[in-house]
Amino acid sequence: MALALIATLALATCAIVATLPIDPAAVGLATIGVLTWAIDRIYVVALRQGPRAVRELELRGDLTLIVVNGDGEPCAGRVRNESYVGARLTTLVWRPFGRWRSRTILVLPDMLPAQDFRRLRVLLRYGRSDVTHGRPTSQL
Repeated sequence: MALALIATLALATCAIVATLPIDPAAVGLATIGVLTWAIDRIYVVALRQGPRAVRELELRGDLTLIVVNGDGEPCAGRVRNESYVGARLTTLVWRPFGRWRSRTILVLPDMLPAQDFRRLRVLLRYGRSDVTHGRPTSQL
């Protein structure tokens, strides 16, 4: 599913760039940039290959997330309120402990067994404490 979406976005972007009234060399450079991005995202997100790819994740009840990347090193952090939970798309926004920048993980329904995807969505939606984490951004 991720591969099809990324490829569709890349092709649509290339089509739009091709219609712009700019120098053909700039169109070529922009197309190369979009295709490079698409290949990288397909490799890392859709195929889960390379050291930056998320191979495993474990979400605990206190919204602590443990991620194992392609290099095999586990990294723990906290899920942030900016995460989105939907029926067809879930994005985990999390910040590793001791780091300044947040990271995101895209989770589509075909990336997990149906029961695990449902558990993940329920835990993300209801696994927070309003006192500790504040109200979810969807309820502000």
